[in-house]
Amino acid sequence: MAKPEGGIKLTREQLRPLLQDLLAQRFHLAVHRETRLVSGYALVVAKLGAKLQPTKGGVAPNWRDNFSPSNLKGRNLTTAFLAQQLTPVAGLPCVDRTNLTGNYDISVEYNADLEHDSPLPSLFTALQESLGLKLESQRVPVDFLVIDHIDRAPTEN
Repeated sequence: MAKPEGGIKLTREQLRPLLQDLLAQRFHLAVHRETRLVSGYALVVAKLGAKLQPTKGGVAPNWRDNFSPSNLKGRNLTTAFLAQQLTPVAGLPCVDRTNLTGNYDISVEYNADLEHDSPLPSLFTALQESLGLKLESQRVPVDFLVIDHIDRAPTEN
């Protein structure tokens, strides 16, 4: 098992290059990054304009405190961050194309399970009604990590 020298605790950012170097040495791992256009969604301002509430300020960006499968709620967030968080909810990559630069307090309730008897709207309708934003189907750029080479068995220490 690989451990940092001196039993020092490392952050994820400090650990990442050490792990990459270890994988390159032991498995001869070679990778590169590339951007590809894939099917996804662009978050854009709806026809009637954005209805976003500017943040009341003073708090660090906060998303996860009030997040549930049918509720997107956060304070002091950018639309770029909102688009990132919509990716798993929408099921496809989402990118911000609103051209909005502020920070906002966001609250959207939607029908996550698409139940027919739910009083809540779909995610797409809720975004438009609550925030004045919509998800448009588009080809969007996504970064990929491409493995060029890797050995099946590690080299000896």
